[in-house]
Amino acid sequence: MKNSNITKPLISVAMIAFNEERIIEKTLSAIHNWVDEIVLVDSFSTDKTTDIAECFNVSLYKEKWQGYSKQKNFAISKCKGSWILVLDADEVVTEALRKEILEIIKTPGDKTGFKIKRKLFIGKEWVRFGGYYPDYQLRLFKNDAGAHFKKREVHESISLEGNINCLLNPLEHYAYQNLKAYIKALDKYAELASIEIKNKKYKLPFFRALWAFVFRYVFRLGFLEGKLGFDMVKAYSGYVYKKYSLANKR
Repeated sequence: MKNSNITKPLISVAMIAFNEERIIEKTLSAIHNWVDEIVLVDSFSTDKTTDIAECFNVSLYKEKWQGYSKQKNFAISKCKGSWILVLDADEVVTEALRKEILEIIKTPGDKTGFKIKRKLFIGKEWVRFGGYYPDYQLRLFKNDAGAHFKKREVHESISLEGNINCLLNPLEHYAYQNLKAYIKALDKYAELASIEIKNKKYKLPFFRALWAFVFRYVFRLGFLEGKLGFDMVKAYSGYVYKKYSLANKR
């Protein structure tokens, strides 16, 4: 990693991980030579995640899993840079995004944070339609903006003080090797999401799932993805049904 420079803002990356050997080398390779610090909070991985990470001179912390929001907030708290870029272990910064980030932090104006869109990949296939793109996420912000992940069981998001803008270039999100992995993840997310909505009235699982399918497949053009689009939207509607059904039982 390069040394900090008084004429250039210092960038820290905050990242959490657990058993990410499949992709983390690609993620770290894309950032290690232009950011000033990589803070990685690992939840005691049992694969080669930390062995790979240590090849990139990361600041490694071992923390028992406390939930997505708490884990990411802990990573943010360890960052020393004046700017923080939050990445998932399966997200890759493209060359175009790297250049944009380095330029925007020189003259951010009154902006304290920036949202970045994500390109979701199933294996090597980019999923453009069905509500999966652009999927803007607030990921780049000033360290003194009071940024933190709001308390949620899943689908956590960042809150901060000040004005926010959007960057033009996307992150590449290599979340799932195949459709089976996507469905497995949705099952886990449904369990967590059901905890958040257990006190809501009028859950109506079937109708919510039906609307989710119609909305994503028709109005969000999921049909343009062919069979993969149909299968993904079907899986997503199943996730909606499951989380509301579980919530009814809590």
